[in-house]
Amino acid sequence: MRKVVVAAVQWSPEFHNVDSAISKARDAMRQAARQGVNLLVFPESWLQGYPYWASISVRDSRFHEFRRALRGNAIRRQGPEMTALCVAAKESHITVCIGFHELCGETIYNSVAYISADGELLRVHRKLVPTTTERLVWGRGDGSDLDPVETECGRLGGLICFEHQMAPARYALCLSGVEIHASLWPGHDIMDDVIDASTRHLAYENGCFVVVAREIMSSDRVPANLPDISDEPERWNTHGGSAIIAPNGKYLAGPLFNEETILAAEIELGQITDTKWWFDGAGHYSRPDVFQLLWDKSEKTNMSEPQ
Repeated sequence: MRKVVVAAVQWSPEFHNVDSAISKARDAMRQAARQGVNLLVFPESWLQGYPYWASISVRDSRFHEFRRALRGNAIRRQGPEMTALCVAAKESHITVCIGFHELCGETIYNSVAYISADGELLRVHRKLVPTTTERLVWGRGDGSDLDPVETECGRLGGLICFEHQMAPARYALCLSGVEIHASLWPGHDIMDDVIDASTRHLAYENGCFVVVAREIMSSDRVPANLPDISDEPERWNTHGGSAIIAPNGKYLAGPLFNEETILAAEIELGQITDTKWWFDGAGHYSRPDVFQLLWDKSEKTNMSEPQ
């Protein structure tokens, strides 16, 4: 059976400091490579830090200070920061999924970059629907970028946070033959049960391995140049919970809490075949005569030419 070592980065972000974050991401890639890791997954919007401040009232001046700081650290997918990440992946010869804040025009998106072990930017996926107060931070993705990518590790796809609750998105990945699923989340403890249920269910439903990446964060890790939030430390306290799950829904590693680490496990892709003998949602257990998925893969723009 073909074996691959996959891992999740459970480190705190360099909050709203993209230059330091790129250096830290490079360190994680190098450490993972020394551990024999082939695929490394970082948490949701890890590169610049998840916007834990998004639920502050917009009438609070701190909200806008954080918002402006985020805008100053958001990056473009073809910019020098992404090039630096691709170079780092190539140097360590490791396939990378990394969550980041993507700037396009003056809109910021919650995105994940898929980078090959040869340093090629394979795809950028934008979160389809920001959740609750995240809508004050991010724009909406358009669904054109959800297809998995072919990598040295296998057919790799993924979802960001509450995209896992979108049944059509899960099924789209199932139909696309995903083998390894990158599952990107923040580290809030209030989400532990939801993430456990969502990711183990997806592993079995789609017959794939799942790498759950969650971060460690706390109020004392917020840089001094950002607004004082010492009156609400609980807003920032997260405890990780990264894990690696087999297609039968069993944990191969984790979930691990309250520790900064790179959580790794060896997987055997042949296990997918055994799981799908029981249930293949895109094959013998599908009923296209009853249910079909309509997936518009076209890029959505604000202008189109007459036909």
